[in-house]
Amino acid sequence: LTFFFLDWFIGTFLGVLHSFLVNYVYKVVPEPYMDEIFHIDQARRFCASNFTWNPKITTPPALYVLSLPFFCGYERYTNSALIPFAFVGCMQFRQLFQKPFISKLNFRYLEFTLSSLIVLLLPVLFQSSLLYYTDLLSLTTLLWASSLQPSIFSSFIFAISICTRQTNIIWAAIYGLTHLFILFKKLNKGTSSIMILIRSLLHLWSLILLPVGFIIFFMLNGNSVVLGDRLAHQPVAHFMQICYFLIFLCFSSAPLLALSPKTYRCLGYIIRKPIKLLFSCLLFTCCVYFFTLQHPYLLADNRHFTFYIWRRWFLHHPYCKYITIILYIIALQLFSQMMEHIPRALTLLYILGTAAVLVPAHLLEPRYFIIPYIFWRLSYPERRFLVIILELIYEIIINAIVLYIFLYMPFEWLHEPGVKQRFMW
Repeated sequence: LTFFFLDWFIGTFLGVLHSFLVNYVYKVVPEPYMDEIFHIDQARRFCASNFTWNPKITTPPALYVLSLPFFCGYERYTNSALIPFAFVGCMQFRQLFQKPFISKLNFRYLEFTLSSLIVLLLPVLFQSSLLYYTDLLSLTTLLWASSLQPSIFSSFIFAISICTRQTNIIWAAIYGLTHLFILFKKLNKGTSSIMILIRSLLHLWSLILLPVGFIIFFMLNGNSVVLGDRLAHQPVAHFMQICYFLIFLCFSSAPLLALSPKTYRCLGYIIRKPIKLLFSCLLFTCCVYFFTLQHPYLLADNRHFTFYIWRRWFLHHPYCKYITIILYIIALQLFSQMMEHIPRALTLLYILGTAAVLVPAHLLEPRYFIIPYIFWRLSYPERRFLVIILELIYEIIINAIVLYIFLYMPFEWLHEPGVKQRFMW
């Protein structure tokens, strides 16, 4: 109980600090920016009891409904109010992979606290949380729902999560399958397999309603999961998204990986296995050749960092995309070693869930990587205090640089003189 109140106290303190930053962002960037133009417009329609839908918005309306009671006209503060819930959700989710605390204030609690702070400071998430984006609400609801035992309440939170971002149905399915396996093992006491399965499914009845409801939504929505702008969000087989995610994971956790003995074992393993290395090179070469896709939006907007990465590296020379293959191989080997603490069945479900979320997405968008990355990072048992502190400093430095560029290095488009454009992830 002591830890529960302490979690909320720390989370509330972080929420207050976040609100100060949001207030400062409002002073420098008072007008809705980039995707906020659509999100804030929709929220203010709801505030005015106008429930017509902006056709440019692809995701469901949970964020706008949440903003209705208190944040009409000040929508960015919605995320400040979510920060305490996000922090407590991180703490609860991390405890799924660790032993419970023994003493009131010990190193493990400090490690949990700092690890939770680290994921909330993930640069891609942190910048979007200062604006009116859906990422923080999506993450918060998933962390809370995944940390609870199957119940009507957990299913309700998953429903909110799905009403924030449709792809969260995948994580709800992973949660359901995990607990179905657990129940199957518990009930396997001389009863027939069919009866065990029926009893397990009955126990998870409220969770089963989610995919049923999602299928109905899919059919009523013209056999599509996207609400608006459907032509720009057609599902594709974009297997390179997994490679990009692995690079994102390594970049985001660079201090942790750089100071891990597993990293050097991984490099040694790759060198000692030339045949496996050659096979991996061939596999990734095929993947790069057949599945390197360029969404029209990627090079249509020079306000995103991905625009410059793609233009100055991948399009610099036809062979540049193949040079990166060695990084994909190293990242994959690192990832496999960094997942050793997770049971194999759960690892498989995590990989399938991550692939199901990322592969259909045509656009290379770092925000899509937030949830699979944070699920992994919160599960990872890093107990070296120095590494955790260095990881925290690393993120603070990146956030400071990105925020400075966003706020104080605007530029203008020739076709929109006088309108300040700003850099984002």
